[in-house]
Amino acid sequence: MKITAAVLSVVFAGSYMSCVVHNEIEEYKKTSSAEALVSQPEQTTLPEVTTVTAVPVTEAALLTEAVTSTAAAETTVVTTTETTITTTVTEEVTTTEEVTTTVTEPVTSAAAVTEPPVADMYDYASPVPEAAAKDSGYYDKCAFIGDSHIKGMSGYGLVSDSRVFARNGMSISHIEEYISIDSVCAIAPENIYIMMGTNGVMWMKAETMISQYEEFINKLASRMPSANIYVISIPPVTAERETRADVAAGKYLNSDINAYNSLVLDMASRNKWYYLDLNSEIKDGNGCLSSSTDGVHMTKDLYDVFGEVILTHTVN
Repeated sequence: MKITAAVLSVVFAGSYMSCVVHNEIEEYKKTSSAEALVSQPEQTTLPEVTTVTAVPVTEAALLTEAVTSTAAAETTVVTTTETTITTTVTEEVTTTEEVTTTVTEPVTSAAAVTEPPVADMYDYASPVPEAAAKDSGYYDKCAFIGDSHIKGMSGYGLVSDSRVFARNGMSISHIEEYISIDSVCAIAPENIYIMMGTNGVMWMKAETMISQYEEFINKLASRMPSANIYVISIPPVTAERETRADVAAGKYLNSDINAYNSLVLDMASRNKWYYLDLNSEIKDGNGCLSSSTDGVHMTKDLYDVFGEVILTHTVN
């Protein structure tokens, strides 16, 4: 029995020590795990959010997947950090959408920008200003209508006969008797130049002439609405022609010519026709025709000036 008791004492003592050792081992494990966990580099520190935000939206989505895959093998702390990254990426996607809206705004505003046509900006109350010179091929797009002044353009070889519709001595009162609008339409001119009034300014009322003039040009314009209409001022006469007393029909006075040309400009302005001021280009310092064979008609050198005025005073 003593032996048995001794054995039991040993067994009990061994069992007790085993429990003590086991408890110490378990405590050590806990302590070691805690220390190990604390001593490991902190997992919550990941690449800065700003690095993620610099990635385009599609790349940010791939980055999130990569973090999620890594998080499966990490601790709960990493999972919490993953949630923060996902939220930040979502916020940056919203910012990117706002930037896209800003980029599209200039396109919308540009579509609304319109410029008025050149014709609407033109000052019809003033003579056609000087512009870049056209070459002589420009004449092939024009029709020229009038009396002997216009007839001289083909007579001096500036313009082809096929482009000239004129009659010597013709007044505005008889224009439709001699000028066929159908014939003018047949050559389809882009520009129509017309000069009338010299035959009549001595004896007709200027207002009556303007009324008949306007009526005829409106008929032309209605038949050829896309053509540019240029109304040309009539030339002055020489100083000698103003004072000549042997003319049965009366005297040409440059003051009457100037008054008539002013009415022609008014007519052109209200109808949006172009006024070509030839008169100012061919008169001398006294306001008279500078060169003439009979005091009324221009010489060849002035027809050269006439042609230059046409080619350097156009409206696009």
